[in-house]
Amino acid sequence: MLKRTDHERQLAWACFGLTAILAILVKVNATVIQQFDNLSFQAVAKLDGVTMTTVFKLITTVASPAVTLAVALLFGIVLYVTHHRTLGILAITTMFGGDAAALVVKFLVQRNRPTQQLMPDTGYSFPSGHVFGTTLLVTILLAIGLPFIRSHAVQVGLIVLGIVWILIVLISRVYLRDHFASDTAGSLALASGCWQQGRAWFWSWQPRAHAILNRQND
Repeated sequence: MLKRTDHERQLAWACFGLTAILAILVKVNATVIQQFDNLSFQAVAKLDGVTMTTVFKLITTVASPAVTLAVALLFGIVLYVTHHRTLGILAITTMFGGDAAALVVKFLVQRNRPTQQLMPDTGYSFPSGHVFGTTLLVTILLAIGLPFIRSHAVQVGLIVLGIVWILIVLISRVYLRDHFASDTAGSLALASGCWQQGRAWFWSWQPRAHAILNRQND
């Protein structure tokens, strides 16, 4: 069962506040953001190579928003049909609601993408949809799924794999010059905020939803 901390709402607003600060700095083209992005481009440029480019293009496809939405939907359906219905609803609504929130932020900030893209992409740059979707999906899978796993070693291993996957997707977006590093930072903050807000709402509607769903089965 999902653990309650009673600090979900505070954590959500802290993450949303960080996202807002980054968005404002990006919007005004602050020097600190320019320096951070330039240093990040220089760092990933050291990875340059045909093989690396091919690998990162594949990763971009696997971690696309469409794929992360589909995985979250499948996960939610599995939870629902295995009698963890409110958790299934939480997974699906948080993922789809989060993607909608990220899209709204994109249109509010309206940041153009970097030039010289290695894998052409369209739309606004801040925040990164790939990094946002990946971060939120991994968080949902781990937060909801780990309590069903008894082995502590397996739990730790999955957490490590999840973090590594997020970092790989993050690096790939900057490497392919589809996003600035600050876009990915904004995605991490926004995704974390969406998950915490989703959890906060979950505890308010879960008892009533659980009762309604149980009555339908009677």
